[in-house]
This record gives sequence, C-alpha cells and structure tokens, in this order.
Amino acid sequence: MRYLASTVGALALAFTAAVPLHADPPARVARVSYIEGSVSLRPSTADDWVQASVNYPMTSGDNIWTDQSSRAELHVGSTAMQLGPQTALGVTDLDDTHFQVRIDQGEVELRVRELYDDDVVELDTPNGVVTLSQPGQYRVDVSADGQTSVVTVRGGLANVATTAQSFSVQAGQSASINGTDNATYDLASAPAYDDLDSWSQARDRREDDAVSRQYVSTEMTGYEDLDTYGTWRSTPLYGEVWVPAHVRADWAPYRYGHWAFVQPWGWTWIDDAPWGFAPFHYGRWASYGGTWVWVPGVIVERPVYAPALVAFVGGPRFSVSLRFGGDGGVAWFPLAPGEVYVPSYRVSDRYARNVNITNVHVTNINVRNVNVTNIQYVNERVNGGITAVPRRVFEGAQPIARVATVVSPREALTGTVVGHTAQIAPTPASRLGRAPGDARLTVRPPAVAFMRPVVMRTADPHVVKRTPAAVVRPEPARVPVTVSRPAAPSNESHALRPAPVTARPVQSEPAVARPGIIAVTPQQRNKQDTRAAVEPHAPVATPVRPEVMRPRAVEQPRSEVVRPPVAAAPTRVARPEPAPSAREIAQPRVAHEAQPREVQEPRVVQRPRVVQEPRAVQPREVQPREVQSREAQPPHEVQSRAVQSHERVSTPKQDRAKDVRRRTADQPAH
Repeated sequence: MRYLASTVGALALAFTAAVPLHADPPARVARVSYIEGSVSLRPSTADDWVQASVNYPMTSGDNIWTDQSSRAELHVGSTAMQLGPQTALGVTDLDDTHFQVRIDQGEVELRVRELYDDDVVELDTPNGVVTLSQPGQYRVDVSADGQTSVVTVRGGLANVATTAQSFSVQAGQSASINGTDNATYDLASAPAYDDLDSWSQARDRREDDAVSRQYVSTEMTGYEDLDTYGTWRSTPLYGEVWVPAHVRADWAPYRYGHWAFVQPWGWTWIDDAPWGFAPFHYGRWASYGGTWVWVPGVIVERPVYAPALVAFVGGPRFSVSLRFGGDGGVAWFPLAPGEVYVPSYRVSDRYARNVNITNVHVTNINVRNVNVTNIQYVNERVNGGITAVPRRVFEGAQPIARVATVVSPREALTGTVVGHTAQIAPTPASRLGRAPGDARLTVRPPAVAFMRPVVMRTADPHVVKRTPAAVVRPEPARVPVTVSRPAAPSNESHALRPAPVTARPVQSEPAVARPGIIAVTPQQRNKQDTRAAVEPHAPVATPVRPEVMRPRAVEQPRSEVVRPPVAAAPTRVARPEPAPSAREIAQPRVAHEAQPREVQEPRVVQRPRVVQEPRAVQPREVQPREVQSREAQPPHEVQSRAVQSHERVSTPKQDRAKDVRRRTADQPAH
C-alpha cells in the first residue's frame, strides 16, 4: 500500500549507500537573470557557443559573452553581477563558499550584499586578482587588449594583487592597473557614474525593496523577481504561498520551458518565465482552491539548489508513453509539500537532508532504504498536473509547451513513478541547453577573448588552498596562470572545502564573524598596520606590499569597517524605545491627576469608612476640598458618588443617623 512520506516522523530516502561529503555538488549556482541584446553561453560540457536563455544555471567552467549594445545580469544568492557590452566572463569556481570568476575583457558591476565567515569572492583579470573583503558596490573594467584593468570601489573594501605587488582599494577610490608582467598601478578618486552604473543601481534598488524578502531567504537565488510577477497569500494549510499572475488557463508547473543536461546535477528544468527560477529549484507546488501556488517552506539561511523538484512517470504499460510510438514518451509532475526529493546524483546524507529540509518536516533523513515508487503523490492525482512529451522533444532541449500532452489522473494509473529524474542519456543539444535550430542566432566572441592569461590567487580552481601569502614574500605576490577554458567539472571538483585555520577565532567575536571572508588571530590583530600609508593623497610605496598578504591585508580595514555596522545600534536602540514610551504615557495618569491636587489625606481618611459602611451612605455634605478628591479619583468612583449626592433628599432616617455619626467623626478632621 502506498503511503505519504510527510507522515513519517523519521524519514528515510531511497538511494544508494552513503557517499563521502566531498562528492556533494554545489548548493548554489549563478542564474542568468536578465538578457538584453545578443548574449551567448558556452557550458563547461560543450565545445560550442549557444544563445543564452534566462534562468540558465551557470556553474564552474561555464562562460558567457555579451555582444555589442548588449548586457546581462547574473545572480548568486543575494550577490548581483551586471555585465556591460562586449564582456567576456567565465565562472572559474563556484561552490558553497567560493565565487571565483575571470574577466578577460569588458565591464562588470558587482553588488555584494552578504559575506559569510568562509565566503570568498574573487575576480581574476589579466593584470591582477581582486578579492572582495566586505559587502559593497564594486566595478571592474578590463580593456579589449587586456593591458589595463580599473578597479572601482563605491562601497566596501577590495584587495588587489599583481605579479609584483599588492595593495588595497577603499570606498570612494579607483585603481588603474597597467601591464601584465611587473604591472604598475595608480590610485585616484572614483569616477562619475555612467550608464552601466545607473542601470545597475536601478536593478539593485528593485531587489532591495522586494517584499519577498519577508517570506524567503535573500540567499534563495531568483527571489528578486517574485514581486513583479505574482502575489503572496496566507493559507491555513500551507502558510505563506506565492501565486503567479497572468498565466494561461492550462498553465501548470514545469510545462512552459525546456530540459537541459547540466553537470553535475543532470537533467535540469529551464523555465521560460522571467520569474521562473526560485519556484522551480526550491520549495514545492500545490493545487489550492483550483489554483497552483508555490510553497517556499520554512526560511533557512542558505537553501540548497535542486535541478528540478519533480517525479517522473513511466513503465511498460504507461498508456501515454505508448501513444507516442516507437521512442515512447516522458511524463512528470511537480512534487507537493511534504514529499521528499531524492537526488539522482551522488550525494551525502547531509546534502539529502538540506535539500529537503525547507519542505519536509522530519527530524532525521537517512539516505538508505525507502522505495520512492511506493509513495502516494498528491499532484499525481490533480487534474492537469502531469505533463508528457515525446522522448525526442525532451532529449533535444526543445520547448515543451508546443507538443505537451496533459495526462489525466486515470491515465496516470497505468504507469508508475520511476524516480526523480529521467532515465535518458543526454544529447549534444541537451548539453548545450538549446535546440540545434537556435544555433544560427548565436553570436560568438572573438577568439582571443577567452584565451588571455589571467592572474589568479588559486591556479587550480579544483584544488582551493587557504595558505597565507607570507610564504611568497621574497617572490612576487601572485603568479599569472593561463586558463584558456576550464575543464568540465566532475562531482569531485565541487568538493566542499574546509574553512581556513585562521578563520576559527573569528567565530568567538561577533563583531567580525559575518562580514569578513578571512579571519585573523588576536596576535595578528595587535600588530601594527603599515597600510595606513596607502591614502588617496599619499604616495604608495613599495614597502607596503609585504603587509598586504592575505591574512593581514584585510586585518585592519575589516575591523574598521565592520565595527560601524555592529555599532549600528538602530536595531539595539530601537528595541528598548517602545518600553520607555509606554511608561511615560502610563505614569501621568496617576501623577498628574492625584499629586497636584493634594488629595491624599482625604482619601486616607475615607478608606476605613467605606469599608465599615455601604457606599450608598456616603457623606452628603461636600466640602470644596472633598470635591477635589473625588475628581482625583478614578472615573467610576466619581460617577458613583455623584449619584449618591443627587439622592440625598430621599435618604431614609436610618441612613441619616449613620450620616450624623460619620459627620461627627469627620469634625476633628476639619
């Protein structure tokens, strides 16, 4: 009997034996989020260029080219990168902590919103390597001949290393690096904004003002487009959900787009919609009230990317597959909240847990002994939820919606769930990510664009080491490395690398725990900072170079710039403010009514009498001073005594006798 995976407390996932952690693929990718003009892409597993498409996931070894009068935008979590015209950029290394790119020529604007303890953002150029030490706004321009690079820092801190020397570029500065061997540099003020800067700032403001930041993590790649193309709703069953706007009546998830084979994940969904990234690589889809809604799940700091969160249907008796003839067909449907995604690529138990943790509420995920074909999937029984196409369309990276067949729940019963990926071998077209018919529209870059040697901090992107630069102090600070085109990455090439040893002390110091990427020990922090001589108005001397090796180059600037945000007491000061304001409002109600009128003495005298006699027999003779005390009392007491004074004429004799005694007792007080 089938069962629903979400009802199990301790869930086990169907997969092979556990594999080492180093085999896990990256948890994040670089999304092509915007294209204008002619933009071309060359995946790491392909030998030719293809027209780039929005929502393609770039990873290590992929290259992108923007032609004349063209521009593009990439997103890696909350980090945005805008490319100007005639820009050649390659992703050298992209994993959970490293984002390393090479810029052979062109203009690149970079907005870094967050840097975690072990994060490294590195920009390699033919003239020097640029390492970003703090969140901020950066720009790198490389001339067409590769002889000059300009590094501009609008906000943050950048460390630059050439083959001969190292230096820092602070906020409001711009460094011009000339030459490749024994390059020289000049520091100046940052130039005025141009068209690329203005466009980049407009894109950044849109992301900063996104309402979706309240519902998902800012490190979820693609969240920035949700506000423009949909709305958020609150449901009693799924909590906060996102509903796409202006979709077709027959629209369903994973129907309008195409499939591509992207290493190391395998078959990957590329959606046609401009918002179609986050909802198809994170979270789950549900049919709620006849409408498809996206359920992002719980918010985690860094959600794990998945190629496609679907289940495939097939089998020898699947009627829809038989309908397509000789080669058969391929059918799939989106996973619902609570249903487990089992990767088809080799992963560890930890990875399998993290890729499911946002939408599967379990305490233990074990990659061991559960058959995914024995699960009763919710969306398999939803009308219009299953999409099927001929095999040739699927493996040829062709648009799905043109030939898609909607499978009814009754037809789905003739098949069975065969897994969470298609058991189909990739073709050259699927590795390119586009159908061959689109190749004629591709604009290829100049042959020399991606053939220049660039200066790298790490020569081999597949073996990233965290050794300090002090070991090369007698020699040039950096060594140029020629990378014509990185080799295709394997699973092992995306290994998770341990944090540097020097980063451990940082965790005990909240002031520098998150913003920095290279931590320093207390002994290093106490050393004198000789980089103070590098100022906009002061000449930069060669002796400064030894002191900007990697562990110490960011030592003082990090502490200087990090402290202001930590002391950014807007959050600390804002929290206590409501409490004092509430007390200031509450106190005048007692102090300003009781104390100025000095009515404490009458109130003290009256309390024993009120306890001994009923309130109905309050004194009838009101002295001016007693009237003031009544006004000082709470409103309900004043109203009660006013009524008693009004009924004084009709007071019985028995009450008047009591009243005489009370007045006699009051006489000494007068």
